[in-house]
Amino acid sequence: MRKLLAASLLMAPLVVHEAAAQNRSVSGRVVDAANGQGLPGVTVIVKGTTIGTSTNAEGSFTLDVPASATLSFSSIGFRTVERVVGNSSVMDVTLGADTKQLSEIVVTAVGIERQEKALAYSTDVISSRSLTQGRDTNPIAALQGKVAGVNIGKSSGGVNSSTRITLRGTRSFQGENQPLFVVDGIIIDNTSIQPSTGSTNQVDVGNRVGDINPDDIESITVLKGPSAAALYGSAGGNGAIIITTKTGRDAAAQGRKAAVTFNSSFTAETVLKLPDFQNEFGSGYDLETYVPFENTNYGPRFDGKPVQLGPPAIDGSVQTIPYSAVRDNVKNFFNTGTTFQNSVALQGGNEKANYYLSFSDATQKGIIPDDKFRRNTLKLTAGSQLTQKLSATTSISYNHNKTDVTFQGSGNGSVLNNVLNTSRQVDLENYKDFINNKFATLDGWFSGYYDNPYRSIADNRYVSNLDRVLGNATLNYAPLDWLSFTYRAGADISFDRRKERNAIRTYTSRRWPNDGSDYAGQAIDRPANNPGRLAETDIFISNITTDLLATVKRDVTPDINVTFIAGGNIFARTIQQTSQTANALSIPGYYNLANRVGEITPSDDVNRRRRVGIYGDLTLGFRNYLFLNATARNDWSSTLSPDARSYFYPSVGLSYVFTESIAPLKDNKILTYGKIRASYAKVGNDATAYQLINTFPAATGFPYGSLPSFTVSNLSRNPNLKPEQVKTYEAGLEFGLLNDRIGGEVTYYKTTSSDLITQISVPYSTGFTQAVLNVGKVENKGLESSLRFTPVRTSSGLRIDVGANFSFIDSKVLELFPNVSQLDLGSGDPVPSAIVGQPFPVLKGSAYLRDPQGRIVVDASGYPRKDPTLQILGRVNPKYIIGGNLTVAYKGVRLAAVVDARKGAVLWSGTRSTLAFTGSSLETASNGRESFVIPNTVVQNSDGSYSPNTKAVADGGFEYWYNRTHGVIQESNIIKADYLKLREVSLTYDLPKALLEKSPFGRASIGFSGRNLLLFVPSDNKFIDPEASLFGTNNSQGREYNNIPSTRSYGANLSVTF
Repeated sequence: MRKLLAASLLMAPLVVHEAAAQNRSVSGRVVDAANGQGLPGVTVIVKGTTIGTSTNAEGSFTLDVPASATLSFSSIGFRTVERVVGNSSVMDVTLGADTKQLSEIVVTAVGIERQEKALAYSTDVISSRSLTQGRDTNPIAALQGKVAGVNIGKSSGGVNSSTRITLRGTRSFQGENQPLFVVDGIIIDNTSIQPSTGSTNQVDVGNRVGDINPDDIESITVLKGPSAAALYGSAGGNGAIIITTKTGRDAAAQGRKAAVTFNSSFTAETVLKLPDFQNEFGSGYDLETYVPFENTNYGPRFDGKPVQLGPPAIDGSVQTIPYSAVRDNVKNFFNTGTTFQNSVALQGGNEKANYYLSFSDATQKGIIPDDKFRRNTLKLTAGSQLTQKLSATTSISYNHNKTDVTFQGSGNGSVLNNVLNTSRQVDLENYKDFINNKFATLDGWFSGYYDNPYRSIADNRYVSNLDRVLGNATLNYAPLDWLSFTYRAGADISFDRRKERNAIRTYTSRRWPNDGSDYAGQAIDRPANNPGRLAETDIFISNITTDLLATVKRDVTPDINVTFIAGGNIFARTIQQTSQTANALSIPGYYNLANRVGEITPSDDVNRRRRVGIYGDLTLGFRNYLFLNATARNDWSSTLSPDARSYFYPSVGLSYVFTESIAPLKDNKILTYGKIRASYAKVGNDATAYQLINTFPAATGFPYGSLPSFTVSNLSRNPNLKPEQVKTYEAGLEFGLLNDRIGGEVTYYKTTSSDLITQISVPYSTGFTQAVLNVGKVENKGLESSLRFTPVRTSSGLRIDVGANFSFIDSKVLELFPNVSQLDLGSGDPVPSAIVGQPFPVLKGSAYLRDPQGRIVVDASGYPRKDPTLQILGRVNPKYIIGGNLTVAYKGVRLAAVVDARKGAVLWSGTRSTLAFTGSSLETASNGRESFVIPNTVVQNSDGSYSPNTKAVADGGFEYWYNRTHGVIQESNIIKADYLKLREVSLTYDLPKALLEKSPFGRASIGFSGRNLLLFVPSDNKFIDPEASLFGTNNSQGREYNNIPSTRSYGANLSVTF
């Protein structure tokens, strides 16, 4: 025994030495397969033990492990990789993205985080990288082409132009039909309040979601329908856009106390599409005689000979130009716009606290000379784990915008109207100096009816200075591991100071000299004098949101888990708009209300509303593959009568991940993931403020003089208004194939909106002209699908991803008010309308009279006849929306492209009408201005039958192109709104780590990007980008009138982190 013990003692050092020899130090680096960059925070652990570490900020690690160990490398959003250590002392690992895992946690309504597989409705999450790759200043515009079922359009190519977004079509007669916008759990304002410049001189004021700096956004979640947004109550009837901004949590998790990121980009913008112009004929109107002061181009054919342009100047001198077309006179009017965006962010922290501080500056100069916009944003977010059970986060941002633009539209103050009414032989660039060039002044300008557009730019301005504060604070208290409470309060407060001005315009009354011309002794035509105008408007908007939630999470049995959330919400909104207008000015160029002629016209409007809601959300999970979710909410709205103020709405949904419950499908190599889901939701929608009691607006000149008085409004309010009701059914399938190399989803939905609130015309005998009523029912249904495919994914880092999305959207007006089958949603010809049995909305307007075969009926002179009844000219919203994307990544290089298409809608083009009036469009010269027979036309015989038309119109001039068609029959100005765009292309190069080792930078990248690079439209659209809209984000869509053209952009960007 003693010998055995002695031998054991002698052998012990050898055994210890041998065991030590089997351990080794392994070091290496973990990189992202998409770009070759180091991945911080990756968990490296010896499989089957608790021995492990995490990679540092550069993705590097060092760990002592047994030689026989297997190392496991895992990180959220990436596929786990295992490697046997063996004899290796260096181990470099590449992790590829796990698409399914990336979408496991989704931020949903009221800020609730849920497992993606538990959702019974369709959502889409867009990452920060996808949002910023095209460098658009508006984060919503950056979603174009990337989400199924979403219709997004920019109204024009002006600076800070508004972007309209609708989810699954248009369903309500009131409001803008846009989704609810929520930033970090707080409802924000996205109102676009038009200035009082009138219906013809429009200003695109932008919309408020564009105030957010895209570089501050972590992700955007799109909740497409009422099922997804049910917990927001009536505010979520049109779906919701959930914006989550960046915090310092990621930097803190990496152990970084301070990390600085600087982004800088420059883009240049040029006109995307201009009309096709004719270059054969110049000023005149009878096809034979040249008229030097005429803006219409129905004169003789160009011959290159010298001609007088315009009337003589004040000093009697005349200008002479060649009678030849200036082919690019419109194109050369536009500048190359520029956008500079610079932002810097500081973030960091530790396990107890984190912070994110950023500042951004965006400066735009538009394609319209002198149009400009600047946005500055300062943002601070901080989070702290105050105690083991109590945490707090707070965020505040300050935004300042300055917009300085001219007008668009059809009025004489519209710069585009003046440009398009410039004759084809006039070189606009020669008339920029309207101060010193006597032929560019008010009296010297050639046209007798329109102004020098450069002078118009200077004389007609809209300036806005907007200050905005977004703030929120959240407290989370978890007294037990299964119980937590959340209190969140936030405010969105803005103050907009606007100034609209029109210059005094006084033209000298003169006559043509007795020079032997056709105009000798006649009065020189000039536009009407303008007394000038100045309006100063202050708009204050306040949105206050508070939420209190209690959350219970328990495992009832090993197979069943329960999550129950109960909460309450208070939302209060105030809009106060005060304006003072001087409708005539005294001293030219002095824009002060003290310079008025006559009295100031004041206006003071206050709009207040409040909504209180309580809600509950119950989710039952069975074995982590079957989930039942039910919600209930009750709202009380101040905009409804006491009897209808309270309204209740539920939702229920079921999600079943069948690949995790059916044994043969578990770990299946072909069908990686499969889920079916279905949901039903009912939500309400309250009225706008002050629709219950009749109001008394201030009267003018009644009962006499300036005596203050008030009269009954022409609008009859309704004390018995009920909330709108929206019911939605939704079902879908989600799948992943071949280890998630292929994935996608298909969703069908049907939404019925009833008791819609709107204003309808009533007989004058009632004492009113309109009344507010609950009328009508609208049905929206559609199919959405998306597909993603990774055809190439190699261990060397090459990855190619292809994606596509498709949406079919159909809508129909099922009913209106008894004995009412049509409802106009505005005014004009054409007008957006709701018509029973038709898509919602449609354009209704004057049309050609047609025979039963659809052929145009002409009169005895061969000119088209106008249908005595207004007709449906087409649907406003597209029937099909298609998007596609391609991403190619290899080590540090990433190429991304997005395409976007719309089909099935029409657009009324005021630009087309204007160019028919001026004779500038290519179509007006299509027959050489000769007499011709209109193709495919018929005449109506005395017996009511129809015969082919053989009668030619008298000429192809003004009489045909405007007086008989485009000026009186608005169907002739309808174009297809279909398009296909190469929406976005970006190329980014992440500099290798080795190149940065001796620099202060942890990461650096350079990139190039472009937006709207290519546009394809139907052959009948030779005029504009059909994405345009004169009326911004409101419901009156489907019409444009001399809008600022859309732009394409090219740019470069730089991003560094240190």
